[in-house]
Amino acid sequence: MSKHFSTNSKKETKGEYAEFYDTTFAALPKDVIEALQHPLDWGTLYDIENMTKLEDDGYMDIETGFATHKDGSIAIAVKTDMPGVTPKMWDWWFGWHGSQNNRYQLWHPKAHISARWQDGHNHTCYIGRNSLIKEYIGKNMLDGLIQFKSPIDFGFSHHTINNKEEAVYICAKIGHPYLPVDYGYLIHQVRKTEKGAEMRSRFWLGGKYISLRKDGKMNTALINVLRLVKSMPKNFAPDLLQHCSEEMNHLAAFLPKLYQIYNHSGELNINGSIHTKEQPNFENTMFTFLYNQQKFNRIPDMITEPNTVEDIINIIKFARQNGKKLTVLSGGRSFSAHSMRNNCIVISLKNFCNFSINKDNMTAIAEPGVGGSTLMKVLYKNDLFFPAGHCEGVCLGGYLLQGGYGWNGRKLGIACKSIVGMDIITASGELVHANEQENADLFWAARGSGAGFFGVVIKFYLQLYPLPKYRAIIAHDFSIKHLEDVYRWAYDIGPEVPKSVEFQMLMNKNMMNMLGPGIEAFAPIFADTREEFEEAKRFMEQSPIKKKAIITTPAFNPGIDIFYKATMTHYPKDYRYGVDNMWTHADIDELLPFIKEIAQTLPPAPSHFLWLNWYPDAIDTDMAYSKEDNIYLALYSCWKNDRDTAKYHHWASDMVGKMQHLSSGIQLADEGLHMRTDAFMCDEHFLRVQQIRAMRDPERLFMEWHSAPDKAIALS
Repeated sequence: MSKHFSTNSKKETKGEYAEFYDTTFAALPKDVIEALQHPLDWGTLYDIENMTKLEDDGYMDIETGFATHKDGSIAIAVKTDMPGVTPKMWDWWFGWHGSQNNRYQLWHPKAHISARWQDGHNHTCYIGRNSLIKEYIGKNMLDGLIQFKSPIDFGFSHHTINNKEEAVYICAKIGHPYLPVDYGYLIHQVRKTEKGAEMRSRFWLGGKYISLRKDGKMNTALINVLRLVKSMPKNFAPDLLQHCSEEMNHLAAFLPKLYQIYNHSGELNINGSIHTKEQPNFENTMFTFLYNQQKFNRIPDMITEPNTVEDIINIIKFARQNGKKLTVLSGGRSFSAHSMRNNCIVISLKNFCNFSINKDNMTAIAEPGVGGSTLMKVLYKNDLFFPAGHCEGVCLGGYLLQGGYGWNGRKLGIACKSIVGMDIITASGELVHANEQENADLFWAARGSGAGFFGVVIKFYLQLYPLPKYRAIIAHDFSIKHLEDVYRWAYDIGPEVPKSVEFQMLMNKNMMNMLGPGIEAFAPIFADTREEFEEAKRFMEQSPIKKKAIITTPAFNPGIDIFYKATMTHYPKDYRYGVDNMWTHADIDELLPFIKEIAQTLPPAPSHFLWLNWYPDAIDTDMAYSKEDNIYLALYSCWKNDRDTAKYHHWASDMVGKMQHLSSGIQLADEGLHMRTDAFMCDEHFLRVQQIRAMRDPERLFMEWHSAPDKAIALS
C-alpha cells in the first residue's frame, strides 16, 4: 500500500445518494475505546490458520482488539452490533458500492475517496473480483487492491455459502494495486442475531502475511526480503481498528433503507459473462461453445459463463424464479449439442479449469472444465495415470458423468469408477459434497447419467494410478478389399485380447490420408510388467491376416502427445458431425452385411466407422452407469460445408437404426439421442435415477436427455 501523510478533507456527495451522506459519526463503542487503549500480546488473537473458527457457535475469548509483532505483522479483531440489519444486506452492499465513488464514500465519508472494479463492470457481484480502493486509515492515504474470494477458497465449509440468511462471510486478500504483492487478509463474518446482525471482522496484515501473487524461486527470495523491510505505517493497527468500527457502525444505521431502495433482486448478476439470444450474432456466439458446427435449430435463451460457485448458485436461483430450464456445458464436445436447447439457460463451466495433484496419495482434485488431455500430460510427468478420454480437449465434466471411455479403460475400468467424491450444486442452489457415505444418492446418480444429471458438478475427487511402465502401440493397415477377413479376425480374437490392450479398428475412405478406402487396426498397450507387455503384443504379432496388411508396425511408444495428435486427425475442428453408436454382442454373420453397407455408403474422410473391442468384466461398482457389451460400434459422418448437411447428417443415425435389432444399448459418450432413441442404462437404474431426480429436482429444473426409450420412461 503506497502511503501519503495528510489530513482528512471533508467531502460532499451530491446526487441521488445525498440523503445517506452524513459526516456525523456516532461515538465509538466502549469495547473499541478499551481495545485502543490496551494493545494485546501477540498470539492472544487467533492467527490466520484458525480463521475458520469463526464458523463456531458463540464467541472467541477476545472479539475486539489488536496485536503487533516485531516482524511487522499485525492482527485485528472488531465486533460490531447492527440492529435491524441482515447478513444479506451486507452481501449486497459489498457488490453494490464498489462501482461508484459516491457509493463508497457513504460508508465512511471522512476517509473514503474512491472505489472501482478492476474489470470495469458495474454489476453487484463481488466474489472473484478485484476492487481498487483509495482511502485514509488514520492519517495515511492508502491505495489498495481488495481481491474478494469465496469463503470456500479460504477453507470455510460449504455451509458458509448455503445459508446466507443466517450468516455471510466476506473474504478477501489485500494487496498493492499495481504490483503483484499482497499484504494480507480480511474476513467479515456477518451473522444473524435476535435484534438484527453482528459483524465480526478480522485482519491479518504485514510481516509474515506478505506474499507474492506468483510462485517461483526468485519470488520466494524476494518475499523474504519484503517481509524484513516492509511494515505497515506507524499506528496502523489501532487506526484500522478504529476505522473499521466507524465505517461499519455508520453504514449499519442506514443500510436497511439503502437496501430497500436500491436492491434489484430480480436481475441476474454474476461475475462472469452473460449472452442472451436478443443480442446481435447470438447464434454465432453459441457455436463458439460447441465443437460440432452443425446447425440444430435449437436456440437457448441465455448462455452464462460463471466464474465462481456463487455465480452458479445465482444462475440456478434466477432460473427457478423465472421458470427457465437449465443445461450444463463443460467443454462443448457433445456431438448432439445437448446443452443447446430451446427455452433454457446454459451454464458453461469453461472457467472452472483448475486442478491439483497429490502424488503421495495418488489423488487429484479437478474442476469440470479441465481437459482430460491437459491432466494426463501433467500426470505423465509425475509418473501417474488416469483413464482420461482419447480426444484432446475433452473436458472432465461431461466425460466423467457419461461414464468415461479412455486410455487403458479396459484394465482400469470406466473412468467414473475412479471418482471418489464430488462437489455438486443441487437444483435447490445448495453446494454439497457427495461420496459413498455423504449424499450417496447424488453420487450414485451422477456416475452414468451424463448430460441428464440434475445438478452442477464443480469439482471431482479422483483416484490416480501408477503410470504403466510399458506403453506402446501396434498398427496394421488393410485395404478395404480385405474387409470380411479383417472383421472376422477381430470378432474371433476379441474375447482373448488382454485387458491391457484397447484394440480398435477404424474404417474410412482415405486411410492415412493417402491410401484410399481401408481399415486401420490399432492396439494401444498399457502394461505394468514385461510379461504383460509381451502377452499384449502377441495377438497382433501372430495375426493370421498380418500378411495382408499394407503397413505393419512393431510395438513402439510415440508418447502421449502423439497419441492425442493422431486421434484428432479423425476429429478435426470446425467441422459438422452426425454421430451415433451401439453396443452389441451379435454374431459376426449378423453384423457383416451392415458393415459392408457402411463401407459402401460411408461419407468422405474424415468420416469413419469405429469398432472397439471391449469384452468387459461385470460392473463391480454400484452406480447409474450400467450399459456395456462385448463390442462397441460408432459411426461418424464429418463434413466441412453447410451445403452438405442434408446429404450427410442423417447417415450415422439411419445406419445404426438399421442395426438396432442387434443393439444392446448405447454409450452416452457419442450419442445421437436427438435423432434416434436407445437405452443408455439398464431399466432398473434408469428408474432409480428418475426417482432420485424427483426428490432432488422436483421442478425438473435441469433438462433431461434428448430422448429415452419408451419402456424406461413408462417404468419411471
